[in-house]
Amino acid sequence: MPARIDVASAREPLSPDAASLLLWRTVLTGAVDAEAVDPPTADMVRMLARRLTARCSAGWAASLLAPLTPLLGGPVIDPAAAAASVLLSRLTLAAQVTALRRMTEAGLHPIVLKGLANAHRIYDTPTPRVLGDLDVLLPRAEIGAAIDVFTPLGYRFGSARRTRWGFVSDASYVPFHSPDGVTNIDLHVQPDAWPLPLGLAADDVRAGARTLTIADGVVRMPCDEHVLLICLSNIAKDRFDWRCMSKAIDVARLLVRHGQALDWREIEDRAARARLRRPLDALLALLTALGLPAALVPRTVMAPRGLAGRTWRRIVADWRSVFAGELSGGDLLWRDLTLAQTPATFARFNWWRVKGLVRPADGVPPEARARGLA
Repeated sequence: MPARIDVASAREPLSPDAASLLLWRTVLTGAVDAEAVDPPTADMVRMLARRLTARCSAGWAASLLAPLTPLLGGPVIDPAAAAASVLLSRLTLAAQVTALRRMTEAGLHPIVLKGLANAHRIYDTPTPRVLGDLDVLLPRAEIGAAIDVFTPLGYRFGSARRTRWGFVSDASYVPFHSPDGVTNIDLHVQPDAWPLPLGLAADDVRAGARTLTIADGVVRMPCDEHVLLICLSNIAKDRFDWRCMSKAIDVARLLVRHGQALDWREIEDRAARARLRRPLDALLALLTALGLPAALVPRTVMAPRGLAGRTWRRIVADWRSVFAGELSGGDLLWRDLTLAQTPATFARFNWWRVKGLVRPADGVPPEARARGLA
């Protein structure tokens, strides 16, 4: 267990690192490990909480930080903003459940990835965690049928974040969004982009999928080991910047809640085959540096060393500050290079970007083009 923070009789305010540790330990574990905090430290925690809110949502941040309310003498996040955010999450959740029901009733076989599924598997209060897109893994042969289900309802492809190199994923397509913008469906044919399918392919996810009962029905989702690997792949792809924060928190909460039952041999073997072993160590070492109890990760985990170690230490500093600044393109490219499992991994992924500069892809599936939806 991590050492308790006892500052009831402290003469000096906690350091910024200690305030960050208090915040992150609460976010990652759902527990507060402090007796008291002085007013300057409480103000520092609130400042970091505002940064956290800016990177996720007020509702989810309030839910994650609710255990700090007694310690700080009041809510960490503005209650009105949190309530409005949770209402949006509730609307999004209802719309996503309806979309899943339409797929199932049409005879399709969706497996829910990330957000909605992780929210219900990992969190006691799932609704605030429901953010953004509905990611579903379908057999390639069912993509056309899925398009046919939603096109009469006004769904269209588009609204992906634009980059100079276009849409480069080989695992999914640009979002399939409803006319009101409430529901964005990411149709996947692989659990995530290359190189994850080298170690965890779509058929592997389907073979290990579990049934999850939620308030409004039943969904299929990956087993816990595969949840961790899919989160890891997304985190490595986003190069450990703030965009992957929800996945990192999901991994930490998964370890807290279900870690004792995880098959680490499978996780490590699949990560190695997917060229993600170095990012796996970097992620688990990051979480423990932020306050996750070390007993929840394998004893063999080591923080990266050498050039990768310098990159990792910068990542830890960014997370401890709750992303005080933005990274440059050069910073992100350096993370790609130093945390890649092999130089070939770095070269292949960035070659796709180079090709995209010449001929950007729009990410619309061929089945949609055949139906005149491009």
